[in-house]
Amino acid sequence: MAPESGTAGSGLPFSRIIRPDDAGPARQGHVEATAGEREQLAALFGVETIASLAFDYAIDALPSQRYRLTGEVKGELTQLCGVTLEPVDERIREDVSLEYWPEHLIARADRDAAETEENLEHDPPEPLVGGKIDLGRIAAEIFAAAINPYPRKAGVSFDWTDAKAAAQAEAAKPFAALAKLKGKG
Repeated sequence: MAPESGTAGSGLPFSRIIRPDDAGPARQGHVEATAGEREQLAALFGVETIASLAFDYAIDALPSQRYRLTGEVKGELTQLCGVTLEPVDERIREDVSLEYWPEHLIARADRDAAETEENLEHDPPEPLVGGKIDLGRIAAEIFAAAINPYPRKAGVSFDWTDAKAAAQAEAAKPFAALAKLKGKG
């Protein structure tokens, strides 16, 4: 069964919904954002362009209608250098490992953890809502989180000094007053 396209429920322009129950014991696949979806995501994420965004994934069935989603999100984007405003290309590769559980099992696990005051050593499971997983949403969110918030063109540094702070520092030196007097004489 191929992933369904659409934005129903995800709120993001990149949506590929699958029903892991229909996949059998194990499933692998590839989803990729279209040019229009990449353009909308670029505007949403505040970058110049997204040249590619893809998710290679595998879904493994676990006991009790639970699933493990693993794979890799890959993409390329261009954003503007924070110093020179020139284009900076960036490649993203992020590993994915998430578990999906039916909502009632998550609620039960939350109650049990609260009663035993148990701390989770790993990420909590994602809810399996309506028996569906939105691979596009996951890929877009992971991609967005990996974008460099301070892009810089290679070899460019940001050297800025506050003139007021520099003047105050100079005036605070112990012999600054004497240096001023020496210059007047």
